[in-house]
Amino acid sequence: MIITKNNGFQFLEFLFVKETEIYNYHRLAGSYAVIKCDDKYLLCYNTLRNQWELPAGQRETNETPKDCAIRELYEETGQRVLNIEFKGLLKVKNVIKDEIKYNPVYFATLEKLQPFQKNNETSEIQLWDLEQKIGHIDEVDLKIFDFIK
Repeated sequence: MIITKNNGFQFLEFLFVKETEIYNYHRLAGSYAVIKCDDKYLLCYNTLRNQWELPAGQRETNETPKDCAIRELYEETGQRVLNIEFKGLLKVKNVIKDEIKYNPVYFATLEKLQPFQKNNETSEIQLWDLEQKIGHIDEVDLKIFDFIK
């Protein structure tokens, strides 16, 4: 059984749109990076939320959604990937603030993981087969795998 954690966000839908259309959606939030390696998916353990997550985070000033995904992937997991493909928008609701946001989701395949160094936010990384018991995983992140395989 997979144990999920809810951090105040509810999955609403995954939108298959063109990357050029993402600025039509408001509020456009931070980006996700989904990485596949050896038929498994890269997760990082977030020490602030005590759960496994996909690499993701907020955009910095004047940063594109794609650059955000690339930077967050590197900062959280140590993986340098420049060739990352846009897959769609994750639509979620902040149940506390009752507001909708859209997160761009990017995808890449790696042949081999690069070395990881523990940091302020991430204590470890792992490749996950979507079935193995790993502890808590973010329930919204888990839904992304229904659309990115």
